[in-house]
Amino acid sequence: MTIDDTPAPAGGGFPIWSVENLSWRLVEVAAAGLLGGILMILAWLGPRPDLEAALRTPVFWTKLGYAAVIAAGAGLSACRLARGRPWAPAPLIVAAVVAGGFLVFGAVQAQAMTPAALASLSWSKALVCIACILAIATPMLLFSSYGLASVDPERPRLVGFAGGVACGAVADIVFGLHCASSTFAFIAPWHTAGMLVCGLAGLLLVSVFARLQRARVMAVESLGV
Repeated sequence: MTIDDTPAPAGGGFPIWSVENLSWRLVEVAAAGLLGGILMILAWLGPRPDLEAALRTPVFWTKLGYAAVIAAGAGLSACRLARGRPWAPAPLIVAAVVAGGFLVFGAVQAQAMTPAALASLSWSKALVCIACILAIATPMLLFSSYGLASVDPERPRLVGFAGGVACGAVADIVFGLHCASSTFAFIAPWHTAGMLVCGLAGLLLVSVFARLQRARVMAVESLGV
Protein backbone atom coordinates (compact mmCIF):
# COMPACT_ATOMS: atom_id res chain seq x y z
CA MET A 1 0.00 0.00 0.00
CA THR A 2 1.22 3.52 -0.75
CA ILE A 3 0.04 6.79 0.67
CA ASP A 4 -2.36 7.26 -2.23
CA ASP A 5 -4.03 3.94 -1.34
CA THR A 6 -4.61 4.80 2.32
CA PRO A 7 -8.26 3.97 2.99
CA ALA A 8 -10.73 6.33 4.58
CA PRO A 9 -12.12 5.56 8.03
CA ALA A 10 -14.91 3.02 8.17
CA GLY A 11 -17.43 5.66 9.22
CA GLY A 12 -16.69 7.80 6.19
CA GLY A 13 -14.87 11.10 5.93
CA PHE A 14 -11.14 11.47 5.54
CA PRO A 15 -8.25 9.72 7.31
CA ILE A 16 -6.41 11.76 9.91
CA TRP A 17 -3.13 11.26 7.99
CA SER A 18 -3.33 11.18 4.20
CA VAL A 19 -1.63 12.51 1.09
CA GLU A 20 -3.95 15.51 1.11
CA ASN A 21 -3.11 16.68 4.61
CA LEU A 22 0.34 15.25 5.34
CA SER A 23 2.18 18.58 5.10
CA TRP A 24 -0.38 20.37 7.27
CA ARG A 25 -0.33 17.61 9.86
CA LEU A 26 3.45 17.85 10.18
CA VAL A 27 3.24 21.64 10.42
CA GLU A 28 0.64 21.26 13.17
CA VAL A 29 2.89 18.81 15.04
CA ALA A 30 5.81 21.24 14.72
CA ALA A 31 3.71 24.18 15.94
CA ALA A 32 2.46 22.16 18.90
CA GLY A 33 6.02 21.02 19.56
CA LEU A 34 7.25 24.61 19.60
CA LEU A 35 4.57 25.60 22.10
CA GLY A 36 5.11 22.51 24.24
CA GLY A 37 8.87 23.02 24.12
CA ILE A 38 8.54 26.61 25.32
CA LEU A 39 6.41 25.38 28.22
CA MET A 40 9.07 22.77 29.02
CA ILE A 41 11.74 25.48 29.04
CA LEU A 42 9.68 27.67 31.36
CA ALA A 43 8.64 24.88 33.72
CA TRP A 44 11.73 22.63 33.66
CA LEU A 45 15.01 23.97 32.26
CA GLY A 46 14.37 27.67 32.67
CA PRO A 47 15.24 30.39 30.14
CA ARG A 48 18.82 31.59 29.95
CA PRO A 49 19.37 34.52 32.33
CA ASP A 50 20.71 36.80 29.58
CA LEU A 51 17.93 36.02 27.08
CA GLU A 52 16.95 39.65 26.53
CA ALA A 53 20.54 40.60 25.72
CA ALA A 54 21.06 37.43 23.65
CA LEU A 55 18.16 38.39 21.37
CA ARG A 56 20.27 41.33 20.19
CA THR A 57 23.28 39.19 19.22
CA PRO A 58 23.96 37.56 15.83
CA VAL A 59 25.00 34.29 17.49
CA PHE A 60 21.49 33.67 18.84
CA TRP A 61 19.87 34.22 15.45
CA THR A 62 22.52 32.18 13.67
CA LYS A 63 21.75 29.24 15.95
CA LEU A 64 18.03 29.68 15.34
CA GLY A 65 18.46 30.10 11.58
CA TYR A 66 20.64 27.01 11.33
CA ALA A 67 18.06 24.87 13.12
CA ALA A 68 15.23 26.36 11.04
CA VAL A 69 17.01 25.49 7.77
CA ILE A 70 17.56 21.91 8.93
CA ALA A 71 13.93 21.62 10.06
CA ALA A 72 12.62 22.90 6.72
CA GLY A 73 14.89 20.70 4.61
CA ALA A 74 14.32 17.52 6.60
CA GLY A 75 10.57 18.10 6.96
CA LEU A 76 10.13 18.74 3.24
CA SER A 77 12.06 15.60 2.41
CA ALA A 78 9.93 13.56 4.82
CA CYS A 79 6.77 14.73 3.05
CA ARG A 80 8.14 14.10 -0.44
CA LEU A 81 9.57 10.70 0.49
CA ALA A 82 6.26 9.62 2.01
CA ARG A 83 4.48 10.61 -1.19
CA GLY A 84 7.05 8.89 -3.39
CA ARG A 85 7.91 12.11 -5.23
CA PRO A 86 11.00 12.32 -7.50
CA TRP A 87 14.11 13.92 -6.06
CA ALA A 88 12.52 13.56 -2.64
CA PRO A 89 15.82 13.39 -0.69
CA ALA A 90 17.12 16.61 -2.30
CA PRO A 91 16.00 18.99 0.52
CA LEU A 92 17.54 16.66 3.10
CA ILE A 93 20.80 16.65 1.13
CA VAL A 94 20.77 20.45 1.03
CA ALA A 95 20.24 20.47 4.80
CA ALA A 96 23.17 18.04 5.18
CA VAL A 97 25.39 20.36 3.12
CA VAL A 98 24.41 23.29 5.34
CA ALA A 99 25.18 21.18 8.41
CA GLY A 100 28.55 20.23 6.94
CA GLY A 101 29.44 23.87 6.40
CA PHE A 102 28.35 24.70 9.94
CA LEU A 103 30.51 21.88 11.31
CA VAL A 104 33.52 23.10 9.31
CA PHE A 105 33.00 26.58 10.72
CA GLY A 106 32.88 25.12 14.23
CA ALA A 107 36.07 23.12 13.61
CA VAL A 108 37.90 26.22 12.35
CA GLN A 109 36.87 28.12 15.45
CA ALA A 110 37.96 25.22 17.67
CA GLN A 111 41.45 25.25 16.13
CA ALA A 112 41.83 28.92 17.04
CA MET A 113 40.83 28.37 20.68
CA THR A 114 43.25 27.98 23.57
CA PRO A 115 43.56 24.59 25.31
CA ALA A 116 41.84 26.03 28.38
CA ALA A 117 38.89 27.24 26.28
CA LEU A 118 38.61 23.87 24.57
CA ALA A 119 38.68 22.10 27.92
CA SER A 120 35.60 24.07 28.96
CA LEU A 121 33.63 22.32 26.18
CA SER A 122 33.17 19.21 28.30
CA TRP A 123 31.49 15.93 27.43
CA SER A 124 29.03 16.40 30.28
CA LYS A 125 27.72 19.61 28.76
CA ALA A 126 27.51 17.94 25.36
CA LEU A 127 25.49 15.01 26.70
CA VAL A 128 23.13 17.35 28.56
CA CYS A 129 22.63 19.31 25.32
CA ILE A 130 21.77 16.17 23.34
CA ALA A 131 19.49 14.83 26.09
CA CYS A 132 17.57 18.11 26.34
CA ILE A 133 17.02 18.31 22.57
CA LEU A 134 15.77 14.72 22.55
CA ALA A 135 13.47 15.36 25.53
CA ILE A 136 11.92 18.44 23.92
CA ALA A 137 11.52 16.57 20.62
CA THR A 138 9.96 13.39 22.10
CA PRO A 139 6.26 14.41 21.82
CA MET A 140 6.81 15.51 18.22
CA LEU A 141 8.69 12.31 17.44
CA LEU A 142 5.85 10.15 18.72
CA PHE A 143 3.08 11.98 16.85
CA SER A 144 4.94 12.52 13.57
CA SER A 145 6.37 8.99 13.49
CA TYR A 146 2.93 7.47 14.05
CA GLY A 147 1.48 9.66 11.30
CA LEU A 148 4.26 8.94 8.82
CA ALA A 149 3.96 5.22 9.48
CA SER A 150 0.19 5.45 8.96
CA VAL A 151 0.63 6.38 5.30
CA ASP A 152 2.77 3.26 4.74
CA PRO A 153 5.74 4.87 2.91
CA GLU A 154 7.87 2.76 0.59
CA ARG A 155 11.07 3.83 2.39
CA PRO A 156 9.97 4.01 6.04
CA ARG A 157 13.45 4.19 7.52
CA LEU A 158 14.54 7.16 5.43
CA VAL A 159 11.17 8.84 5.98
CA GLY A 160 11.51 8.27 9.72
CA PHE A 161 15.05 9.61 9.79
CA ALA A 162 14.09 12.77 7.88
CA GLY A 163 11.04 13.31 10.09
CA GLY A 164 13.10 12.74 13.23
CA VAL A 165 15.77 15.21 12.17
CA ALA A 166 13.05 17.79 11.50
CA CYS A 167 11.63 17.22 15.00
CA GLY A 168 15.12 17.53 16.50
CA ALA A 169 15.73 20.78 14.64
CA VAL A 170 12.44 22.25 15.88
CA ALA A 171 13.42 21.19 19.41
CA ASP A 172 16.81 22.84 18.93
CA ILE A 173 15.10 26.12 18.06
CA VAL A 174 13.32 25.98 21.42
CA PHE A 175 16.43 24.80 23.26
CA GLY A 176 18.14 28.03 22.19
CA LEU A 177 15.96 29.81 24.75
CA HIS A 178 17.82 27.90 27.46
CA CYS A 179 21.27 27.16 26.02
CA ALA A 180 23.63 30.06 26.74
CA SER A 181 26.53 28.69 24.69
CA SER A 182 27.87 31.17 22.14
CA THR A 183 30.81 29.10 20.90
CA PHE A 184 30.27 27.50 17.51
CA ALA A 185 32.95 24.94 18.37
CA PHE A 186 30.37 23.62 20.84
CA ILE A 187 27.13 24.51 19.06
CA ALA A 188 28.02 23.03 15.67
CA PRO A 189 28.89 19.45 16.71
CA TRP A 190 26.60 18.94 19.70
CA HIS A 191 23.44 20.67 18.58
CA THR A 192 23.81 18.84 15.27
CA ALA A 193 24.36 15.60 17.19
CA GLY A 194 21.11 16.21 19.05
CA MET A 195 19.25 16.50 15.75
CA LEU A 196 20.87 13.32 14.43
CA VAL A 197 19.94 11.39 17.58
CA CYS A 198 16.34 12.50 17.00
CA GLY A 199 16.70 11.31 13.42
CA LEU A 200 17.72 7.85 14.61
CA ALA A 201 14.81 7.85 17.06
CA GLY A 202 12.43 8.74 14.22
CA LEU A 203 13.86 5.95 12.08
CA LEU A 204 13.23 3.40 14.83
CA LEU A 205 9.78 4.72 15.75
CA VAL A 206 8.44 4.76 12.17
CA SER A 207 9.69 1.20 11.68
CA VAL A 208 8.05 0.06 14.93
CA PHE A 209 4.74 1.83 14.23
CA ALA A 210 4.69 0.48 10.66
CA ARG A 211 5.14 -3.09 11.90
CA LEU A 212 2.42 -2.67 14.52
CA GLN A 213 -0.01 -1.27 11.99
CA ARG A 214 0.71 -4.06 9.51
CA ALA A 215 0.22 -6.62 12.27
CA ARG A 216 -3.10 -5.01 13.16
CA VAL A 217 -4.27 -5.09 9.54
CA MET A 218 -3.28 -8.74 9.20
CA ALA A 219 -5.12 -9.58 12.42
CA VAL A 220 -8.27 -7.83 11.19
CA GLU A 221 -8.07 -9.56 7.82
CA SER A 222 -7.58 -12.96 9.43
CA LEU A 223 -10.77 -12.41 11.45
CA GLY A 224 -12.60 -11.50 8.27
CA VAL A 225 -13.61 -8.07 9.55
